[in-house]
Amino acid sequence: MVIEPLREAELGAIRPLLVDLLHGEQALAATPPLTREQLERSLPITGPTFVGENHIFAAREDGRILGFCWCVLFEPGTGLEGEVAELYVAPEARGQGVASKLMEEAVALFTRHRVTFACVWTREANPAAVSAYRRAGFRPTDQLVLTWYPPS
Repeated sequence: MVIEPLREAELGAIRPLLVDLLHGEQALAATPPLTREQLERSLPITGPTFVGENHIFAAREDGRILGFCWCVLFEPGTGLEGEVAELYVAPEARGQGVASKLMEEAVALFTRHRVTFACVWTREANPAAVSAYRRAGFRPTDQLVLTWYPPS
């Protein structure tokens, strides 16, 4: 297995995995679920930057993408911050260390760029993700996170 950054021309290659991730996450959202087709139509084309930088790493084996880790770097005025925006491993590749290798690359990115703070958002009900993040050095905080969704 090889972990490597995706080039801009390859960003569409993670689209099926991203749709899988979003489709599975809907059961936990406060909004009505969308079908896979609706998600596919509404998902914008991924670009390499917004305000900050997107870094997307792919785990590949025999040319096939097994999973990806999408990291964001941004400067809010208090030092460079990082976030693991998405981490996803295809179901058939789980339990093989893919998430750990992707998280190693994320932490290496944060270290290279001298990130002053990095975070990841997940749920306690996702023990595989919590375990992968903890192995990479992330720890829980006492912060209360409140979310807002636009009214439908």
